[in-house]
Amino acid sequence: MSDLEQFPRPAVAVDLAILTVTDAGGADPELRVFTQPRIDPDGRALPGAFLRERTTVAETADHVLREKVKITPHETIRPRLLRLFDDPERDERTWAVSVAHALPLPESALRGADGELTRVTTDGRLDGVGPMLFDHDAIVDAAIRDVRERYEIRLRYVDVCPDPDGFLTEPFTLHQLRRVHEAVIGEELHKDNFARRMKPRLEAVMDDDGEPALATALRGRPAALYRRAR
Repeated sequence: MSDLEQFPRPAVAVDLAILTVTDAGGADPELRVFTQPRIDPDGRALPGAFLRERTTVAETADHVLREKVKITPHETIRPRLLRLFDDPERDERTWAVSVAHALPLPESALRGADGELTRVTTDGRLDGVGPMLFDHDAIVDAAIRDVRERYEIRLRYVDVCPDPDGFLTEPFTLHQLRRVHEAVIGEELHKDNFARRMKPRLEAVMDDDGEPALATALRGRPAALYRRAR
């Protein structure tokens, strides 16, 4: 027996807090979190799976997306490590550590997913969802704080990005972009201040005549269309 075999080892789970903004670019964008019902134990939880022998965390995350969520892993957007959740009492079934990730995805990437998208309230809770299994409420809280920190531009003077997680499809208007930021952080933003902070990080879309392209399908006056600066 090697010295390592004298030490008991916890089970390692990979849990994914998948976030999206529904109706991004529309009239009522909302930040939502993907959850699933479970049995044995009964309740609601984030999608996850235990690490199998000789598999990696990344392979397990892809397995969760394919086999539990029923979607294809995104080509470029990968799960973001939040932290380890290691309370010895977090799972009554066994001693388990969670390698928890946040995965922000555009709503289109979740088409056909096997679960529910639950609205996030302005104070960062899941609307109408009671306590989830294990410590998944704490994982959701960490994921919401993580995404809100990236979208909060007030009093930040570096690393300010227009829609850093790509919830909004290009091209878009400044109004649509601001509404997505507001949906994520749960607060209204000053229209002119937001435009002033974002415009240096955007480039105008031009039409075939070399003139700024305008969004004509929206209510109100036609507005200039932008994309993220390359």
